[in-house]
Amino acid sequence: MITARAGLRIVQQRASNLRRAVVAEVEDMNRLIYHVLRAGVVVSVAILLFGFVLVAFTGRPIPEQSISPRALGRPLFTFTPEGYFSLGVLILIFTPVVRVFLSLVSFVRERDRQYVLMTAIVFANLLVSLFLLA
Repeated sequence: MITARAGLRIVQQRASNLRRAVVAEVEDMNRLIYHVLRAGVVVSVAILLFGFVLVAFTGRPIPEQSISPRALGRPLFTFTPEGYFSLGVLILIFTPVVRVFLSLVSFVRERDRQYVLMTAIVFANLLVSLFLLA
């Protein structure tokens, strides 16, 4: 027969284990988001710097406008600075969008409906502003 104290200890042990598991999962998602943001900025800066190197070697002026994402293939393959500047800026723009998407996935996995709704609204606003208003 289990005494009240033994039963309480079992419940406390299980609650403690569950709390540790939840904290570890949240820390893993936060670590993933950190790495995505950091990698996006580093890759973007590296591509932009490569664009500046191309400007220095080709003697062409720094471009005044960007290239649309659909027409980005040819400038990248021909190593024109315009293509690399546009790609670097696009990666920099999409980095926070990926962060919001990962947050949305995290909240869905946690079954937190309130944050899923708020994050989905933010994500929808970002997508509308990027694709329809650009």
